[in-house]
Amino acid sequence: MSTRRKGFFAVIAAAGWFATGSAAAAPVTYTGFMVTDVSLNGQHFHNVPVTLKFAGDTANVQAFSVTASNGKSGSGWQITQGTATVQIINGVQVIQATFLPGQILVALDSANGGAGFSSRLCVDHHVAPGYPLAMTGSPIDGLPDLVTTGRWSGHAWSCIGYPPDALKTGRCGNSASYPLHTNHGPFVMFMPYFGTDAAGTIVDDFDGALNDATFSVLVGP
Repeated sequence: MSTRRKGFFAVIAAAGWFATGSAAAAPVTYTGFMVTDVSLNGQHFHNVPVTLKFAGDTANVQAFSVTASNGKSGSGWQITQGTATVQIINGVQVIQATFLPGQILVALDSANGGAGFSSRLCVDHHVAPGYPLAMTGSPIDGLPDLVTTGRWSGHAWSCIGYPPDALKTGRCGNSASYPLHTNHGPFVMFMPYFGTDAAGTIVDDFDGALNDATFSVLVGP
């Protein structure tokens, strides 16, 4: 198990955020792309191209700094105000849905290494830092902030309870039990590709994901 910058986003899930500052106002779009398994309104799609988008404004990008009760700390950038959508390509069929408000946020934990699309789940709206799509490793480690146009890639996590050892099982939780709500019904993102050790636990909190994704930031119209 790697000890490199352990706890990516774990502090975000464990404590409140202290956020300050914002960039000058400009439209910004965050895009995540990967090939994976998903379901929408009960229909399962295997190994399909999936694109997540979050459209917001750089004025709402805020710096955060947080220390959890376990002593772990993190800092970076986050944006919670915006419109999140998903596109699924199933053969010649293009399916698009819009997430209902208040579920999806985009975050960069630059202190621990990782970025992507996180969510707020259940009635308590707790943060799921590694779901529906968080990315670790290089070159996503080089993402400077959430207001610089560019494109990065990394290991793709769609992990309820990230990091996996947070659940004391070494595995991710069952995402089907935590659907995200869209205008076309419940949406679930699965994580079918991951490496395990002899005990059946995910081998590493950073490199244990065997799928890759891309993440882009586009500032401007």
